[in-house]
Amino acid sequence: MKKSLIKYRLRLFVFFCIISVIYIWSFAHLRIVFGSGDLMFQANRIEELYQDVIHGVFVPRISTYTFNQVGSGINFFYPWILLYPFVIFRLITHNPISAFYLGIFLETLVTLLISYYAMGKYSSSKKRAIIFAITYTLANYRLYLVFNQNVLAESIAYTFLPLILLGFYEVFYRNIKSWSVLAIGMTMLLYSHMLTTALTALFMLGTLVITWRKISNKKLRLLAGIKAAILSFLLSAFYLVPFFEQTVSNHLTASWVGLLFIKTPMETITSSINNEPTQVVGLLLIIVLIFGFFFWKRANTVDRYAYLSGLILVTLTTTLFPWAKLLNTPVANLQFPYRLTGLATLMLAIYLSAIVTCLVDSLQINYGVSKVGLIVIFSLLSIGLTYSAEQQILAQRINIPMLNRIPTPSHYYPEEHGKGYNLTSNNWDNMFHYYRHNGSFDYFPVTINGDNVTDLVTHHAFINGRKVAFASRLKSKPNEITYNLSGIKSGAVVELPILYYHNDRVKIGNSNYSSPNVTKKTTVQVKVPRKGKTVSLKYFNSKLDNGSMLISILTWISLIIIYVKYKLSGKKG
Repeated sequence: MKKSLIKYRLRLFVFFCIISVIYIWSFAHLRIVFGSGDLMFQANRIEELYQDVIHGVFVPRISTYTFNQVGSGINFFYPWILLYPFVIFRLITHNPISAFYLGIFLETLVTLLISYYAMGKYSSSKKRAIIFAITYTLANYRLYLVFNQNVLAESIAYTFLPLILLGFYEVFYRNIKSWSVLAIGMTMLLYSHMLTTALTALFMLGTLVITWRKISNKKLRLLAGIKAAILSFLLSAFYLVPFFEQTVSNHLTASWVGLLFIKTPMETITSSINNEPTQVVGLLLIIVLIFGFFFWKRANTVDRYAYLSGLILVTLTTTLFPWAKLLNTPVANLQFPYRLTGLATLMLAIYLSAIVTCLVDSLQINYGVSKVGLIVIFSLLSIGLTYSAEQQILAQRINIPMLNRIPTPSHYYPEEHGKGYNLTSNNWDNMFHYYRHNGSFDYFPVTINGDNVTDLVTHHAFINGRKVAFASRLKSKPNEITYNLSGIKSGAVVELPILYYHNDRVKIGNSNYSSPNVTKKTTVQVKVPRKGKTVSLKYFNSKLDNGSMLISILTWISLIIIYVKYKLSGKKG
């Protein structure tokens, strides 16, 4: 590799690191996390993984330290592997606030690098790749996900969208041999957020249908697409197989369905022009959306498609589309039509990068203006808009009280102040005692509802039908919950505040682990033994769990070996 290329890449990496630091600085230097939206949900997921790791277990199954410590199966249904960076940073810093912001720093840096790589491969233009990476990474919608509503899983998924679109473009319209790029992109998306994966797959399917007549070598390209899908499944088997096993084996309530927070077209335009850190494309991209047709004649076919796609996707997030008619259909699983804003941002950022690159080239050729200087000016403009939006969040959140008390059913502090709450390292753990919103009861058995939800999550057992507080008897281990039954008469029937999921086993007293007695509410019921008055519920990996994990590990190892051999061979393409 030439020294000049090494120096360029090093300078670019440092530049992206600086942008990533600036991106988090407004919040990180305060040593406060401004909680809202999904933060408590994501923090519980990270804490569960962290507790498992420090106790020597690296695959979370049932939640025993968090999510109200009732053995929730949340980890079967929400990917956990990409939460590991947050856990690693926590192990290094011993500070959850520092770990959180270091995780966001890393996520931002990786988004910049992947965006740069994807656009560089597509356009063969370094300056366009930089412009696109900055536009996409600093876009309003990502800021909304990361800092406004703490939608961590979707923001991680956002990181990999450019890689997927690159792989899709290569497989079906250019280099058919690049199907592994599509496979890895889809795999990383599956590791992040299932719903974003589904939306992206539908977008690619729609694109195939629209452009079908212009695709050459259809059979070979479809075969390459199938190869990518198979590879992605193998790489994701450790998550997908347990997901399907638990879905089939249990009768569960999935996340809520509905179609909310749909803006009118004028609200979307106004919020974007005001650079509000909400679920809109933001100032730069709304300008492109409104005036992009002036660049139409100079754009190539792919960039034109990106512009039209962005226009349609933004339209779909508004009341112009009749979402109300789809409330009783599977489409309601989307929950928020504004989720299409992620793809809209990607497509409009592609078009904006084409426009800005054209302007930079024109100014350089006609007036001798430095392209480096122009890119720096564009970067400063993007950073300035990001800083402005961040200050709006700070102004709204800075005076919200700290979560200094443990929430209870009768006084649920996170619902005060517009569901906002501020956190430091001193009160971070208050999120893990009692939790009842944004995903807290996702994938619970359908039989858990009404009053029995409160009884369950506040750790009330029923001894011979009489409700008794059991919280002080609970002890957590990775994928295992133990209750102390001392002081309870032998032979008494105890309905424990623990959920049952497929592959859970119970150990009563000195007996071996066996299938539990499951109540109509899908909780676990036991008889108090004469000796060894403890009961433990533990998740045991099934053959499918272990087999799918082995398949994914071997597939990753094989892929890495093939890649290393390919690079060592010196081949290009």
